[in-house]
Amino acid sequence: MFPKQRINSNWKSFAKRTAVVAFTAIALSGCSLLPREEAALQPPLIQPVQEKLDLVAVTRGNIQTSLKGTATFVSSNVKTLSFIESGGQLKSVNVKLGQEVKAGELLAELETEDLALQVRLQKLSVERVQLLYKEAVQGGVSGTEKRLKEIDLEREQISLQAMEGKLNKSQLYSPISGTVIYVDSIKTGDRVNAYQTIVTVADPSSMQLTYVASDAKDVLGIEAGMPISLKYKGKDYTGKVLQSPSSAPVSTDQSKADSNAITIVMGIDHPPEGIQIGHSADMMIDLQKRENVIVLPRKAIRSYMGRNYVQIADGERKKEVDVEVGLTTPTEVEIVKGLEEGQQVILNN
Repeated sequence: MFPKQRINSNWKSFAKRTAVVAFTAIALSGCSLLPREEAALQPPLIQPVQEKLDLVAVTRGNIQTSLKGTATFVSSNVKTLSFIESGGQLKSVNVKLGQEVKAGELLAELETEDLALQVRLQKLSVERVQLLYKEAVQGGVSGTEKRLKEIDLEREQISLQAMEGKLNKSQLYSPISGTVIYVDSIKTGDRVNAYQTIVTVADPSSMQLTYVASDAKDVLGIEAGMPISLKYKGKDYTGKVLQSPSSAPVSTDQSKADSNAITIVMGIDHPPEGIQIGHSADMMIDLQKRENVIVLPRKAIRSYMGRNYVQIADGERKKEVDVEVGLTTPTEVEIVKGLEEGQQVILNN
């Protein structure tokens, strides 16, 4: 038997060694007790998006330029009426827009007070003097007395002519039978100036078509005699150019000259019944045509500071090529120089 004191001392020593070993083991394994830090992920490799090109092959074809637009039916016999030499106060306008009138019909007149009455009285004076002169001649009057009778008659006739002339200038009569296509908005009592258009009359029996361009350049290639294609109320018709800017008469009136520079006058073959002034028809005039030439969509052409060029696909690269442009339509363009058949042209987006 060991002494009791020695046994306790050994036990305490063993316990201390056991505790140290346990602590050391825990310390050494402490790292494994904590969660491990995950390794940083590398960003995925992004494949570049392959650009999809809108390509068109260079080929040959035909191209046709033409002038298209809307033509309006008008009368070739139009009379514009105004009071000449002097104006005055408006007495009445006797017609309305769209009204049918006869040649010689009174359309409008100025206020002349009692001029019409004076004309009637003067006619009676002329008749009276004519009777006295006739009686004198039949009575054998001659020499100075006869001449005095002639002077009286001539004086009265001159006065009548002056009054009638003044009265006529205050009245507007239609020179033709037709339709009133314009009436000024003036009212009774308004002041009217000389040569102010009051009424316009058009003869609907003499119909023609007119086309007015927005720019004189649009009608440079138009010549008198060119055939035209027309569509009126869904039906096709033919016609020809009667007057072009190049064949229009020279005018010293600048406004008229400017109008002629952008206006085409056309006739329609076998016109249908029922055409009215103001009706319209779709028209087309063929201009230039090229066959077996290189033609591209118009959106293939790129322009910069007066330079025309296209982009072509050269393998995986784009290449710029200068081109010379010929005929051009709203959708196509002729390439005169710069491209060859088979090349792939990149279209504009």
